[in-house]
Amino acid sequence: MLSLSFRNPADAATLVQQTLIKSQQAVEETATPSAADQVRQGIEVLLSPEAQQAAKTGDKNADIDATNLPKRIKEQLKMIRSIQERIAKRMQDMQAFMRDRSLSPKAREGKIRQLQMEIMAMTNSLIQATNQLNQAMQQMKLSLDDRTLAATLISPQNLQS
Repeated sequence: MLSLSFRNPADAATLVQQTLIKSQQAVEETATPSAADQVRQGIEVLLSPEAQQAAKTGDKNADIDATNLPKRIKEQLKMIRSIQERIAKRMQDMQAFMRDRSLSPKAREGKIRQLQMEIMAMTNSLIQATNQLNQAMQQMKLSLDDRTLAATLISPQNLQS
């Protein structure tokens, strides 16, 4: 609510009129989208049907499927990523057992030793899968760009647990 006190009613009328005009301009400015807003509204992103399907299903290997790499290489990349995820899970399990004070030291040590052996076996599988990937890329004579892409897809920052 606006409260004004003037000796001259004409001054009050002028001030009220100016205030109304300013408030109307402010409303118009906020109602009209800025140039940046108009640009943002004008941008449209189109996804391929495969990318749309992957987005719907939440496929953690969608980035691999979206590449133009040969099917054999894609399957190898997915297998490597799966092994990496299982190793990461076992490492988390091992850390949890190391912190778990409810177990006796002997039970904790036995469980940790078992997890270490599982991790070693999975690491050996990872090495074999990586070697097979490298051999397949050599046999298929993939370009340096494709080899770099493959390495990027199995790098640790692309793991999604």
